[in-house]
Amino acid sequence: MKEAVVTKENNGKVEIKDVEIRPLEAGEALVDVEYCGVCHTDLHVAHGDFGEVPGRVIGHEGIGIVKEIAPGVESLKVGDRVSIA
Repeated sequence: MKEAVVTKENNGKVEIKDVEIRPLEAGEALVDVEYCGVCHTDLHVAHGDFGEVPGRVIGHEGIGIVKEIAPGVESLKVGDRVSIA
């Protein structure tokens, strides 16, 4: 999976990295994100305005399709279109 990750310098820049997805835990869903915005809050995070967070993945406003659900998820099913806020 590709992620936009805050650089270790926490200088407002991000790196696009391929990362392995960990197994789902109870109550979680895996979403195949089709579109994701980067908002001003993400820019503050990348600049370290709320404290240094190198390695943090930014982009939290997404749309996609549920690909997998873990035990305990009752409000979603595989194939649902969802938004992530």
